[in-house]
Amino acid sequence: MKLTELVNQVNQEQELLQLCEELCENITRALHRAYPHTAEPDYDVKHEALVGKKYIKIITTERNNHRSVWGFINLCNDKFKVGDVLKAAGWAKPTLNKARGNLFDGYNIAEQHKTHRIYGPDYL
Repeated sequence: MKLTELVNQVNQEQELLQLCEELCENITRALHRAYPHTAEPDYDVKHEALVGKKYIKIITTERNNHRSVWGFINLCNDKFKVGDVLKAAGWAKPTLNKARGNLFDGYNIAEQHKTHRIYGPDYL
């Protein structure tokens, strides 16, 4: 692998991690706007990204306890593009039938007709 390819790969990974953090913040902000009680200290609902080998898992936490998986972001599964948003099949793996969008193309949580995205990626 050439040095420029390696630098480009590292830059893409850094950009993807930043997009995942922004996604988590946007989901949390939209959830708090829709349900104000989720921002109160008794609930403290937020989202965070956990980086794995193939995917970045976006999880919903309540009072710093992992509660559910919002979805997954592809890192290196060759069937999908890097940054593809995948629906969760369960706690540990995504559905592999089709991507629900891509973070590099923009994945807006707050669109009026997409407000269900606070619960997870789109259904097909």
